[in-house]
Amino acid sequence: MSHPSVQRPDSPINGPDRLRSRRSRVSVILSRPLLALSLNTVLIVTLSGCSASGGTERVIRGSERAIGGSERVIALTNESWTVQIDPDSLEVSAQPAGRSTVRISAPQEGLGPIAGLKQSNDEASWELEQHKMRVSFRLDGNCLSAHFVTTQPGTFTWPVTTGDSPVRAYVLPLFEGSYVPADDAEWVEFLGWQSPGNTTETLSMPFWGLDCTDYTVAYILTNQFNNELVFEDRGGRLGIRLTHEFMPSWETKEYGVTIRLGEASPIEPARQYREWLMEQGQFVSMADKIEQTPGAERILGAAHIYLWGDDLISRYDVLDWQRLPKTLVDQGKSSQPSPGKRIWDLMSSETHKELAEAASLKRPYRYLQDQLTRALSGVLARRDFYMEAAWRGIQLPAEAQQLLRQGMPNLNEPQVLRLNSLLLEAAFPGAFAPSSRWGNGISLKMMEKFAETGFDRLWLGMASWQGALRRPQAVRRAKELGYLIGTYDSYHSIHHPDQVDSWETAQFSLEAYETGAIIRLDGEPRTGFNGKGRKFSPIAAWPYVQERVTGLMETFSEPLDSWFIDCDAYGEIYDDYSELHPATQLDDMNARLHRMAWIRDTYGLVIGGEGGVAYAAPTIHFAHGMMTPVFGWMDPDLRKNRESEYFLGRAWPPDAPQRQVKQVPLKPRFRKHYYDPQFRLPLYQTVFHDSVVATHHWGFTSLKFKDQVDTVALLELLYNVPPMYHMNLEEFEKHGATMKAHYEFFSPLHRELGLLPLTDFEWLTPDRMVQRTVFGERVEMVANFADEDFRHGGTLVPPRSILARWLDSGETKVFTPPPPR
Repeated sequence: MSHPSVQRPDSPINGPDRLRSRRSRVSVILSRPLLALSLNTVLIVTLSGCSASGGTERVIRGSERAIGGSERVIALTNESWTVQIDPDSLEVSAQPAGRSTVRISAPQEGLGPIAGLKQSNDEASWELEQHKMRVSFRLDGNCLSAHFVTTQPGTFTWPVTTGDSPVRAYVLPLFEGSYVPADDAEWVEFLGWQSPGNTTETLSMPFWGLDCTDYTVAYILTNQFNNELVFEDRGGRLGIRLTHEFMPSWETKEYGVTIRLGEASPIEPARQYREWLMEQGQFVSMADKIEQTPGAERILGAAHIYLWGDDLISRYDVLDWQRLPKTLVDQGKSSQPSPGKRIWDLMSSETHKELAEAASLKRPYRYLQDQLTRALSGVLARRDFYMEAAWRGIQLPAEAQQLLRQGMPNLNEPQVLRLNSLLLEAAFPGAFAPSSRWGNGISLKMMEKFAETGFDRLWLGMASWQGALRRPQAVRRAKELGYLIGTYDSYHSIHHPDQVDSWETAQFSLEAYETGAIIRLDGEPRTGFNGKGRKFSPIAAWPYVQERVTGLMETFSEPLDSWFIDCDAYGEIYDDYSELHPATQLDDMNARLHRMAWIRDTYGLVIGGEGGVAYAAPTIHFAHGMMTPVFGWMDPDLRKNRESEYFLGRAWPPDAPQRQVKQVPLKPRFRKHYYDPQFRLPLYQTVFHDSVVATHHWGFTSLKFKDQVDTVALLELLYNVPPMYHMNLEEFEKHGATMKAHYEFFSPLHRELGLLPLTDFEWLTPDRMVQRTVFGERVEMVANFADEDFRHGGTLVPPRSILARWLDSGETKVFTPPPPR
């Protein structure tokens, strides 16, 4: 194959108009300065990473040393290793020089006759006649490339790994990374239960590896699309079967696997994949991203915090709970116009009862306070809140008078909210704190508490853009303090305008709902998240992305400097059989990357996404869900059984959803596969530490599982990734000291190391409970997950603690996470 042609990201092929009508040539929109690549020559380039070498071609007529009893075997040999290939069964074995032989792929039956078998010194090729397929293998240094090209749609399976000796374990990029002993029955069952998967979502990066004790083998998939990945039990050992589907919509039907021999390190397959990415021009460093988006520099050293409590007014903002409810009830029942009467008329009958109850108490209890301020926030959001007669005789501040002169129809949403807040404050002198300070998690009060505690770099996220509309003062103060602040956004699902219990990110238009769904092969639309609505085609969604983001950025009184897009970086991509917006998986991916890049570049925003899988890494600055992914969707104890101690919690109350802030123990069945450090590997960090800042999914943050808090903290520090929290004023009172202790150790290190690669990882004890990482040959981190002391280089590392040591100076720092509250 020829080398990939290249297009600049501003080339016409990358424009949104081309997203709607391409088939044979589709650009890969990743990131500047990364070059975009055309479909027909990239992502499926199997020979990339294994340079072509010379040799005399010959036709194979006889047989060579047999494998698996075959009479016809091809041997490719160089100084690094010898590879034997049975063209009839596609069984492949390899023997590194001076080491044991490993089976690369098991034999398969029923492949049919072969023809046109040819071999040179370092490559071989032949035809599988019944598949109308050309198969080729090439050996170059430590790299063996397998390439499959056909002219017809269908499926084809290769490789089939069996986990036979000398394979000790699999190195799998499941979220951050997993070390899976080949004969571990619990892992075999767990992975089998998750099968079949694919290679864009199941794997965070399209490769896997074999640990063969004194060497490793990496399998790198050069076409990550339309692959089925099956984990299977092969006589008590884990096996992997990859099946590629050649799609009718792809002009060139091909896929390949690059197999690389590596040294004996559990992260070596990830290092090989990183090297391969760089060879393909598909790696973009954080340093280059910062040059393009200077604000991204502030994500180095930042803890990640989602803020809760975006109502316009909170219980903290009412200074006189004794008199205010009584005043509202008295004015509300009067026939004379007044501010209290206006508020009463706009409230529901249920709120009237709550106000009456509050008026009868010396101080309303907390639930009642929250209910009343929530209702009051709803009233303050109304454009018809102000009535001239109700406020006659009340002295209004100059700002309110100016807004009234502009006319309510001419005010945007933040101006309406500001006016109504000033009107309420003027109507009840002394009853409220200054309106500029109102709010809970999204408030000046919260920003000041962060600053007073010593946080000088934070990424702050809001679950809704309403917080930015309601509290521009808080957004402005966050930016003044050096924090990044952004909103959650999503274009994953689209709901009918009349959908019950819809959410704001899924509301677009009736036309979009009727025409914009991703269509399955059977002609039915794909169902949206949580069984509601439909999945929204990223191609059909494009004009709505522009409309929403532009509208919000122009409306915000204080623009945000970050944006989080759910799902687009998760690996969930589809073939779309719609006649209106047909798409391959590659088209789907390109459209998602295009919109993230557009948001980033148009407004200079620091962009993040859920997951952060490999294809999105060149585009995004940060990822939520790589360190700890979402899990347990089907487990009733986590999701439905409210009596279970493991129940994650309800999505209520709005200012502190239990699902986010409630601390629970981790259900034991999930510990091994998601939290046990003996089975964790920093694979994503090995590849992308100096490219993407990755942390937890917002459902499984640093403090969520109270029996895993110290383990999570040690893993974060060992991998040099930020913590994630959910905060409002009350939660910060609980956890602020714990957060500060972690931040003081983490933040300076991440600022120093965030632009450096993770260059080494090793276990320092046979039980794998003491682990070491190295960043850029500058700093080593040694985490002791065990319950006994460990001494490293003359420094004592206490149980459940971590050591940072600077390799040039020998300076050391030790941190022990404080016990969870």
